[in-house]
Amino acid sequence: MVNFTSGSMVYSERLWAPLSWWLIGAAVAISLIVAVGAWTSLVTGIIVAVLVVVVIVAAFTKAGSVRIMVTEDGFGVGRSWIEWRWVDRVRGMEPKTMDLVMRSSHQVGSFLVTRPWIRSGLVLRLADPADPHQAWIVSTRHPKKLAAIVSEYVMGSPSRSEASSKNFLEDNHG
Repeated sequence: MVNFTSGSMVYSERLWAPLSWWLIGAAVAISLIVAVGAWTSLVTGIIVAVLVVVVIVAAFTKAGSVRIMVTEDGFGVGRSWIEWRWVDRVRGMEPKTMDLVMRSSHQVGSFLVTRPWIRSGLVLRLADPADPHQAWIVSTRHPKKLAAIVSEYVMGSPSRSEASSKNFLEDNHG
């Protein structure tokens, strides 16, 4: 097993769901109390709502517990880890660009760790021809900051990463 925390921690971010998503989950539970309770009984509605709340809390907690980590040795997201020597270039993406990438064929075959409540992201292009994924696409609330940090560690200089990342959408991923 890879030691994810080897090297000094340079950046860390959790992909927690925002309060608004939790409020939507609560609204779903309340609506179930009314809908199921009106159809059967109030007790049944409350039981169903409690079960839904448990599922929603578990899902949001599990999905939001994913952590992005940058150390001197590599990049980690969740339980996955890649050493810097296998990263070719990086690109931070604001919401509009992230949306274009996620709706295009560029994300096919990529390793995805995205969350619907985080619209911006980061793309790591890999330099390992044996890897089944040509890229990692990861949600992040701070794409510029994370891309700047990662670019200090990827193969080549940061200027090489910036220049090559401009062509990301034009690359042939065949």
